[in-house]
Amino acid sequence: MILGYLNKMTALVAGTLLGLAFAATEVTPVLASCAGMAQGPLRKPHPYFMRSAAVDAVASLPENHLRITFVGHSTFQIETPEGARILTDYNDYVPGERVPHIVTMNNSHDTHFSYAPDKRILHVLRGWDPKGGVAKHNLKFRDIRVRNVATNLMENGDGTLRNGNSMFVFEAVGLCAVHISHLHHYLSKNQLASLGLIDIAFAPIDGMWTMSHDELFRVLGDIKARMVIPMHFGSMGGTEAFIARARDKWTVRRQDSDTILVSLRNMPKSPEVVFLQGF
Repeated sequence: MILGYLNKMTALVAGTLLGLAFAATEVTPVLASCAGMAQGPLRKPHPYFMRSAAVDAVASLPENHLRITFVGHSTFQIETPEGARILTDYNDYVPGERVPHIVTMNNSHDTHFSYAPDKRILHVLRGWDPKGGVAKHNLKFRDIRVRNVATNLMENGDGTLRNGNSMFVFEAVGLCAVHISHLHHYLSKNQLASLGLIDIAFAPIDGMWTMSHDELFRVLGDIKARMVIPMHFGSMGGTEAFIARARDKWTVRRQDSDTILVSLRNMPKSPEVVFLQGF
């Protein structure tokens, strides 16, 4: 009986080790088409990559589509076919209705980050390094990759916080989206190269608290996204001024709801500005 028990335990341990070895092969970087040119291909598993063991696909989400929902201010919920759920600029004012798997927080302004993120969130990605270095994120979760490109941040005109902000890039279903958030300057060649080829840009259109409209339109021209989704609505006529200027360059339309389904097939052939309901 003891010998039989030992044999069973040996088989169980061997099976567990085999399962762990197989799981390790799953932690393989999968680069979407927008992978930043400056980074180059990753040839070995990266410590920031993770793959969830369980896949609870969203039944109502068609294959090869992303569901993007405007939650408020600069917070969007992004959902993938394999059920990954992300909230951008997660904060204590508009935390969303469902607990996300991943949250990004571009900088430490209180409307763009949380002092106490829900403990059920698996991955909390801050756009700055609390220890004073450069934030570096490159996470693969289910069918989405989330990475950051560090930028500087002006603090109330008192000076520049080097690497105090990040743009986050989301890669899934062949699409690449960047959340610009509180970008306060033009992008360098290296930063543009790190972004790679972008399909969707979440852009702050206040014209005051982030960038002027002159700066914003130059940045959007450099990024060359096919779809611009406005956020950070604002103040003192900023939205109306943005729309008037955008119409000279692109198609501007408003979605009937706060949610949009996007895929490679339904992306506009020429650049569009798409307002999700909320302004």
